[in-house]
Amino acid sequence: MLLVLLGVLLSAKPAPAAKVFVPCPQTTPEWSAAHERLVALDAKLESLPDGADGKPGVTALRELLSSRCFELSREVDEPVPADVSLLALKDWWRRGGRTWVESYLELGKPGVRTVVLPPTVRAVLMLDTVKPDHKLAPWLCAMGDSACVRETEPWVVRAEAAFAAHREKEAKHLASVVDAATADEGFGPAFCEKEARKKSKRWRYPAWRLCLSNLGASVELLPLAGLRVPSEGWLVLRGRRGHYSFCDEVRAYHLGTGTAWVSQSCSELALYEDAEHIGKVDVKTTDANRKARVAAGTVSRDGLRELTWMLLLSGELDDVRRLAPIRQRVPEGFAIEWRELPDDFTTVGGVSGGVVWGNTGQTVLRWSWFPPERGEPLSGDLTWPEASDPGDDHADSLVEALEQTFQAGCPTRPVPVDLLDFTRPTTVSRVDAPEGVAQVQDARVTALREWTPPPGCTVPGR
Repeated sequence: MLLVLLGVLLSAKPAPAAKVFVPCPQTTPEWSAAHERLVALDAKLESLPDGADGKPGVTALRELLSSRCFELSREVDEPVPADVSLLALKDWWRRGGRTWVESYLELGKPGVRTVVLPPTVRAVLMLDTVKPDHKLAPWLCAMGDSACVRETEPWVVRAEAAFAAHREKEAKHLASVVDAATADEGFGPAFCEKEARKKSKRWRYPAWRLCLSNLGASVELLPLAGLRVPSEGWLVLRGRRGHYSFCDEVRAYHLGTGTAWVSQSCSELALYEDAEHIGKVDVKTTDANRKARVAAGTVSRDGLRELTWMLLLSGELDDVRRLAPIRQRVPEGFAIEWRELPDDFTTVGGVSGGVVWGNTGQTVLRWSWFPPERGEPLSGDLTWPEASDPGDDHADSLVEALEQTFQAGCPTRPVPVDLLDFTRPTTVSRVDAPEGVAQVQDARVTALREWTPPPGCTVPGR
């Protein structure tokens, strides 16, 4: 019996080794066939109409990635979700998805040791991609309504250019406060290589590649959106602008006509100079120096509509890990091969950072858009006059551009005092306004309600 058992043990096959995935050599027929399949996928994705379902494209992509020369791509955990829209898939492919896929063929060429981290799929904000009760649903374009999407293309182009300029400014600021030596000590490519070298040779590349997976500066972008032109209703801005010199304001703009109403109370902070209260605001003197005014006229309708469009999208920004693909050279001595990882395999991931800043000169304005026909109002906050948030920063520039178009004159729409009662200003620092701004802001609304047109000016509906 013992001899039989020993014979069985000797004849048993050893446990199969884990499959190893490596680049496909360029000299093989498999590589040539894989290249042809990549070209075919590229053509297929471009040929699909924008309003089509994204599933056929995702299925074709996954079939390609599971084939011999692209199997190494399993080192990236689902770069494209199964339920991605075709719009987002095409955008991802053009922004660097194709570059990432093609990199696995490039690794098959002699001497090439550069990997590519794929870009992140962007969010889509269209009628087809939101729930029926989404606050913007009534004004979103359907996926296949290209005419609707085209209406705001110039605004999208300007916003994306402003976002890009904002990223460049933030990058320069970050570089000025973080020197290279400090950066190398943190999480980054050098850190990933150092940690991976602690592993045995067979696990160095997987450990390094996993650590790299979180590299990339996270940025905020507009979603791939189709938001109709907001052409009617009222946009109201309320709050304090300025710090030492300031104005408490209520502004109401009519999107249909460009009618503008401005109610301001401006002053400068008066500070106590006695030892007991030094540095504190003298509210009585500050208020005594106030100068109030009400102005009526018009502003650019196009500028007003673009501003409202940006404010509506400012709460829908997409946080994107990698906007573009990142290339990284494989460290010397690391064999480019991926294998199934054991359950206890651990590695430290890379970390990316961003810039969030503020200053004492910033205030927060409250905006409210009242759609026509008593639609549900939408509102939000806007950091003024500049912001670390790219959406607010661009909206600030649009506000400034809009107000430069103001022309005093007889308004064509009465001030919407009934709507203003449903708006509230944001708070102001207790240091600057120890007694708050509620009374001052209420007085600004009252001033609009009591405004008397000058001789020769008749306001329709009043």
